[in-house]
Amino acid sequence: MPKAGITYGPRIKAPDYKQIAADAEKQVLEHLGLERPEDLVAKARPDNLVVGAAEVVDQADAELALYLDERDQALAHLWFYEQRLGLSKTAGLTNMGYRHALAKLMFGDKRHTLPDGTNEELVQAAEQAGIERVPDAEAQLLKTAPIVFAARARRDVAVRYMQEAVLALSQSPYDWTPDKIAEHAGVHRELIYKQRSAARKRHGL
Repeated sequence: MPKAGITYGPRIKAPDYKQIAADAEKQVLEHLGLERPEDLVAKARPDNLVVGAAEVVDQADAELALYLDERDQALAHLWFYEQRLGLSKTAGLTNMGYRHALAKLMFGDKRHTLPDGTNEELVQAAEQAGIERVPDAEAQLLKTAPIVFAARARRDVAVRYMQEAVLALSQSPYDWTPDKIAEHAGVHRELIYKQRSAARKRHGL
């Protein structure tokens, strides 16, 4: 988000998020006992799959709870106090995702407009909003951003498999109710309804 009238610090080299995403998918497949995505139909039992996928989601959510705030605090420090360029790529975010992260931390609303201005005005706006300064913010970002990215990648992959498992269990020969699937997977019934609906939509059902 370069702006006229601002002096920017050096860019921070981004981690290899393409490789991180590939590794994340491989880890999910291994946890589910699959070698390739194509094995889903031939080798995966949906009753086992829904449990394994739920476990991956739970673990990913736990990592996000631990590291997401730290990532966003480092991002905010580097943007408002050091005015670095290219932070969206460093964090593995789109430009919109990056702006949303900053706005949510600063205002509690990801769609809130971010402040503009000179270096000094950005610092003042951050101080007024209570944005904390983060010692070694660059190191903190490079540590936490890949963890958050990988957790979200694993979660996204697991959710897709969970949806397929829920759909399969809802149909013949299983014909499980959402309550039974939820109890088996150890999740709330509302989540099963949501996953089943998403899978039906994807398959045009």
